[in-house]
Amino acid sequence: MRNNPVLLLLGVSALLWLGAQNWRRRKLKRAVRDLPTRMQRLLGPEPAFEPPTDPPDELSGFASLHDRTRRAEWVVRGAAILWLAYIVFLLLKGSFQ
Repeated sequence: MRNNPVLLLLGVSALLWLGAQNWRRRKLKRAVRDLPTRMQRLLGPEPAFEPPTDPPDELSGFASLHDRTRRAEWVVRGAAILWLAYIVFLLLKGSFQ
């Protein structure tokens, strides 16, 4: 158990998943902090900070940042899922015995 490569590989996947989530939360929190209070009240609750479906012009930059960070988060999460699939493949192949 001490030098188990499966645990290390699973740790990389978890690190990717949680790292993407925390990166997005920090990025959105910084962007919300820079918005005026009136615009902050239009957003959803923390940590998602969902913008309204039809954002005013002052929130258009934040809405595009929200969409870009969501796409980036899901790309990294997809990489984490592919990494898990690779680990399962290696386990089924019998590389870790």
